[in-house]
Amino acid sequence: MKRGLTLFLGLLIFVLAAGLTAGCGGKKAGAVKGGDPAAGDSAAADSAKFDRIPVEVAVVSQGDISDYLLLSSTIETENAVDVYSLVGGIIESIASEEGMAVKAGQKLLQLEDDEIILNEQKARVEFQQQEAAFARLEKMHSQALVSDEEFERARFAYQQAQIAWDQARLTLERTTIRSPISGLVTQRLVQTGNLVSPSTKLFVVTDPTEKICKVWVPERDLAQLAAGQQAHILSQVTGAERYAGWIKRISPVVDPGTGTCKVTVGVKDPHNDLRPGMFVRAEIVIDTHQDALLLPKNALVHENDREWVYVIAESIAVKRHLNVGYSTGSQVEALSGVQAADRVVITGQTGLKDSTRVRIVSLDSVMMAAAPADTAAAAGE
Repeated sequence: MKRGLTLFLGLLIFVLAAGLTAGCGGKKAGAVKGGDPAAGDSAAADSAKFDRIPVEVAVVSQGDISDYLLLSSTIETENAVDVYSLVGGIIESIASEEGMAVKAGQKLLQLEDDEIILNEQKARVEFQQQEAAFARLEKMHSQALVSDEEFERARFAYQQAQIAWDQARLTLERTTIRSPISGLVTQRLVQTGNLVSPSTKLFVVTDPTEKICKVWVPERDLAQLAAGQQAHILSQVTGAERYAGWIKRISPVVDPGTGTCKVTVGVKDPHNDLRPGMFVRAEIVIDTHQDALLLPKNALVHENDREWVYVIAESIAVKRHLNVGYSTGSQVEALSGVQAADRVVITGQTGLKDSTRVRIVSLDSVMMAAAPADTAAAAGE
């Protein structure tokens, strides 16, 4: 009897516990089933949004673009002068160094001139003697006291003495070497105490205000060139700076060995950034298209020797064939395939296919979104 009562009570407790468990489960299920429908739709939309491929886009613009003849060269100065001495001698002192700015006629160096000074003084004294003698004979000749022949000999001797003195003075002046032009001393090739002759080059003086670069153009391209034609000069040293230039002159002859013609391009360098000897790239403008459709070069996708772009239309990347015209370092001209104000994919197009759904973001936002995820993953590890 007692054992049966215990069994009954245990069974009753089990039934009650099972009922309570079922009731709680029903409430939880009901709460999920009867939740807010809007919240579920929002979550689904967010999920669909982030399932799209993120891309960066650029807008097709309009502007001018040119076709160039690209050539390599070095910067030179239009006016560069090698300075020589017209007389021989030993260098006594040097007055100008490399890098110094000089004016035309400014002293560059001085040769020893002691002996030359004595020669000039001697020539001056001889001239004064002949001058005095000629003055006396001239007076006597006017009075018919000397013959015409004697008077002519005196006049010739006087003229020769004058020439000798002038020559001695000129030699003395030439012991001071002066700059023939205004500019910069770019080379000093001698030292104090050197013995120099008229064949010894002493300095190189250049005028930095007139810079040029000489390019050699294939003869097949000469028909596209003319004096005054616009050009641009670029140097790796100065970065993206583009210097204005123009064709100054075109040689009338073609080198038969290379089939090229020398073209001299003037360079405008107001801040004196370019130095003689720098390697540069010359871009000679041969044609310009105005109001052309322009897009970034990195928007192109090359497939099967053709160019394609992805144009965004209502969050869908549509693949279009692009006919490319002129191109520069960063832009290309679109002859067909896009229209002004179209948005083209410039980042993320590698993995795209035609009609892929995309999400437009900036490249920076993609990087920022990836950074917290990487941080969280690292924290989890």
